[in-house]
Order: sequence, then structure tokens, then C-alpha cells
Amino acid sequence: MRIENIYKYLFILLLPSLVVSKAANSVIFVILALLSIFLFKDKYTKVFLKKYLFFISFFISIVIGLILDLFTTNDFEFKEITKRASFIMMPFVIYYSRKEIQVLSLKIFIYFLTLLSSTLIILGFVRSVINRGVIIYGIWDSKTTEEFYSHERILNWGELSYNRLFLYFDMHPTYYSLFSVIVVLLILFTNILSIGKKRQLAMVILHMIMIVLVGSKAGIFTLLFLLIIKLLTEITKKKQFVTFAVLIAIPVLFIIIIPSTQLRLKKAVVSLSFKEINLKNSSTNERIILWKSIKDFNRNEVILGSGYTYSRQKVHRLTGIDKNMHNQYLQTLISSGLIGFILLIFFLFSPLVSHQNLLVKIFIGIIGFNLLFENMLDRVWGIMFISFFYSLFIFGKLNLKQNSVFNLNKK
Repeated sequence: MRIENIYKYLFILLLPSLVVSKAANSVIFVILALLSIFLFKDKYTKVFLKKYLFFISFFISIVIGLILDLFTTNDFEFKEITKRASFIMMPFVIYYSRKEIQVLSLKIFIYFLTLLSSTLIILGFVRSVINRGVIIYGIWDSKTTEEFYSHERILNWGELSYNRLFLYFDMHPTYYSLFSVIVVLLILFTNILSIGKKRQLAMVILHMIMIVLVGSKAGIFTLLFLLIIKLLTEITKKKQFVTFAVLIAIPVLFIIIIPSTQLRLKKAVVSLSFKEINLKNSSTNERIILWKSIKDFNRNEVILGSGYTYSRQKVHRLTGIDKNMHNQYLQTLISSGLIGFILLIFFLFSPLVSHQNLLVKIFIGIIGFNLLFENMLDRVWGIMFISFFYSLFIFGKLNLKQNSVFNLNKK
């Protein structure tokens, strides 16, 4: 088999493997990176190198935080470098790949996630009937799971909550929701799928249901944000406008129907409503406590940074919560200082250097919003997913014009 064919097959597996196995994804990426270096050789251009400097801005921010660790903790976490290898190598992987492979990889990802979500929902529904009234704890369960279950309900809704939907593999609800939202974005704002509009809408509705079932608050808000933007782009077309108005009503309806999602959203509202935060109530409470800890960092630590290890240790001492800040902006500020924060913002908007269009702007808006609630650039799911799409926008060969629907297949 030719090396180019191996590269093609691995490339189209890169995103699907990220969803089901981070280990398999890492192996695929390393092979692609090595092949791209071997095949690329001296094909770099000045334009590529200029764009590359924009792209690696956040990686430089990480390096700043790690260097600061040498002064604050006398330690250097090299794994923080290797974990973010895609911020260095993904541009080469994308730049070498042909346009048809890039388009095919997006199609495969859309169909794969659609099939996976369908399967998870069906399995969850079957379990919800079989296990009606039974409390079964899984890898994501906590005591609040008991509130998802009821002897009086027709279905065991706990089996359709994120606690049980991801029973068969390791996945965080916020990241799965992000993947689903981006699939909806690609379906609604590109012509990448050569299937009828009704089938496309059916796929959109499926992903909407999955996002609501998973119950990620950031996922639900970004989904509604996306649908509202699509509604506004169709405001002059009566039929399409009505269609997307109905689409917006669907997730709202499911939120009203599904107890587990109701519970998560209600707890988030309660957390935001009271000054005194009870740590045990919800994940939103934890986030608020973590965010408030920044006021206990002194001016030098915020302006100059205090390093990744030291900042996390200090947050743990202040809050009793052994987690990151669950806010990429605040985490970068206390770890890498004001310079690191500026580099993060620089990276966030870097795709606009190559494309000033609606699709890219919406994508940046979705990522920027999610970074308020998760350190997505510190976890493999976010690192690989965001670096892939940012590289695709900056170094890829897709046809992105200033339209409401983008013809990715056009030469």
C-alpha cells in the first residue's frame, strides 16, 4: 500500500478515534505527524511560516507557564508539552493533506458521530425500559443520580442521562456536546452532505436531542446560539425561517420533558442565585468557587504568572478542590500571566487571519464561549479537536467564501 493511501485512511480516522479512544487517537496522530514531516520535506512557504507563528501563540503561552514553574516549584512538567504536540504538528498534518481528504474526513466525522449518538440513545432507551425504577450507578454517577430515577415514571430517565449514556467509553459531557454542536454547524452552514434537506434536518434534530440528554449547560447554550444565528440568516425566507424557529423550540421542549437535564439546569440557576455557595450542590458551584479564588492571587502572580504547577497547588489550598480553574482565560492568566493571556486571545482569533467569514466566526464564538467553563486547551479532547479545526481553517484547502452556506466541495 502506498504511503499516501495510509496517510489518507489515518487522516479520516483522526476525529472519530478522538471520540472513542484517546490512546488510539494519539497513535494515529503521531503516525500522521511523522509521515507529514517525511513527505513534506522542503515544501514550506513564507505564507505557511507566517501563519504558523499565529497558530503556535497559545503553545508559547504554555511554555511561559512551564518556565515559571522552574522558579516557583523548581519543577518542569514536560508532559504538558507532549500533551499539546498537536499545537506544533497539526498544521503540517493538515497542510500536506489534499482537499478531498479534508472534506471526506469531515463527512466521516459527521456520519460517525450521528451513528454513535443514535446507538447511545437507543441503548439508553432500552435500558430505561428494562431498568425502570432501579438505581444503577455507573462511572459518572453520584448521589444526585437518585433524583433522575422514579418509580412513577414510564421510563428510567437516569439511563438517558450523561451518567449512563457514556457507560461504554470514557467521555466528558461538555466535550461530546461540543463535538455535536460543531456537527450541527457543519450541516447547517455548509453543503458538505450530499443528502436531502429533510435527512439533514433529521440529523440535526438527533444531535439536538443528544446534547439535551447529555445535559451540558455550555452545549445547550451554544446550540441555541447556533440555531438563532441560522434563524437570522434565513429571516427573508419565510419557509426556512419557520423551520428554524421550530428547531429552536425542540431543545426547549426536551429540556422541559427530561428530568435529568432539568435537574442540572435548575442546580446551575440556584448556584448563580445565592452568594453562599454549597460545594456539594452542583458542578456550577465548584466552578464559582474556583473562579473566585483568583482574587487571592497577588498582583505579580496575575500580571507575571505563577506557573502551571504552582497555580494549581495554590487553587487547591484556597478552595479544597483539586481541579483546574474550569476557565481557560483565568487559568492562563494565573499560570502564564498577562503575556500568556494575550497569546491565548491571539490564538483564539488566529483563524480570522486566513478567513473573514461567518462559519469561522461562529466556530470561534463557540470555542470562546466554551473556554469560559472548561480548560479545553488543557485536555486531549479539546486540544486535538480545536487544533484540528483551527489548522483546517488556517492551513487547509476548503472553499470558505462570505456566504451563509459554504460550498466546501467546490474547487
